[in-house]
Amino acid sequence: MGTIKDIVDLTTQLANSVADRKIASELNAIQSLILQLQSEQAALHEANIELREERLSLKERIQELETENQGLMSASASVPNGVPTCPNCSTMSKPFFMRPVASDFVHLLNATHECPKCKYNTKIGELEGIS
Repeated sequence: MGTIKDIVDLTTQLANSVADRKIASELNAIQSLILQLQSEQAALHEANIELREERLSLKERIQELETENQGLMSASASVPNGVPTCPNCSTMSKPFFMRPVASDFVHLLNATHECPKCKYNTKIGELEGIS
């Protein structure tokens, strides 16, 4: 930006020292274009600063979201102990847990757990010996 100011100063000196009005008017036009260029450069510099600040705030937000995502992933990764997953509805990325059958119906269904989605029944755990 200092170089542009030097150009403006030299152009001003030339405009003052030249006797010919035609050259002086052309130099004034050059000087006004250089001043316009300086103002555009200042506006671009301000926009650049704003974009850098926005970029930093977005990086912070990304880190917050990644931390939240890791917390959610670790919470969903914890599998309840002893609860079976449905072989029909579960996938590798999302297990579908079965719910326990009411104790009154264990003998009728010959099962201890039932899938709430597809109604698949299975018998697991300590209750398997009960017939």
